[in-house]
Amino acid sequence: MSILKHDELDFKKINYNKPEKQGIIYYSSINYDNKPFYLQTPKMSCKNGFQDVLDSKNSLLDLEPINMDYSFYDSLLTLDEKNVKNTFDNNKEWFGKNIPLEIIDNMYKRNNKPVKKDSKPNFSFKIPLIKQKVQCQIYDQKRVCVDFEKIQENTEVVLILHVKGLKFLKQHYYCDIYISQIKVFLDGGNKYSILDNYAFNDREEEEDELKSLEKELMLDVDFVQGFQKEKEEKEKIQNELKIAKEQFDKYKNEIEDLESRLSKF
Repeated sequence: MSILKHDELDFKKINYNKPEKQGIIYYSSINYDNKPFYLQTPKMSCKNGFQDVLDSKNSLLDLEPINMDYSFYDSLLTLDEKNVKNTFDNNKEWFGKNIPLEIIDNMYKRNNKPVKKDSKPNFSFKIPLIKQKVQCQIYDQKRVCVDFEKIQENTEVVLILHVKGLKFLKQHYYCDIYISQIKVFLDGGNKYSILDNYAFNDREEEEDELKSLEKELMLDVDFVQGFQKEKEEKEKIQNELKIAKEQFDKYKNEIEDLESRLSKF
């Protein structure tokens, strides 16, 4: 499974299937490069908490960027435009008639709310619930599963969104996006074990750790090389000392022999 960051998206790789009837609606599934379309958000701040989500009719988690960064907002705008254009290009095949672009554009319900001047973008994404029980996994920054209650107003999170498809109703249609996983940034840790696989894209953090490890290894190599050099120097001196002692013993024996011979005169 590939998790995409919004600034890595190649919108040409987004594919749409012909809408199929599902009950009273029609649904056009979406994939990215023929794989499920999972999109990772930047770090954002929650504008509501878990209880607000449970109490609401639509179970939406409201968020805003940490700073005045509009890049994720712009990526979702581009996705909306892609959805409208693709619907227009295929409306004859999908619906059996030519529908003007203006009508299709008016029918499309965008995920993004208009942004006021000098204001942060606001986002709302659906938390999947079944009988008030959250269906997505929630992890802390240590990759440990935590309860949904940990999400409070102003909590910082990163989301993995499943961009599933286009949902066509009688009067309008929209892009069906819901939260698949949540990474929550907490002050404290948690003793509980991970329950499922971790899917967040932590490439930047892993690269930083690798650089730090390489630096430590370089220090270790320098230490080992220095120690090896000292060992070799010591062995050299010991070898020279051994040779000198052997020569000394040889000369000592020759002197004693000469003195003994001289004493006979």
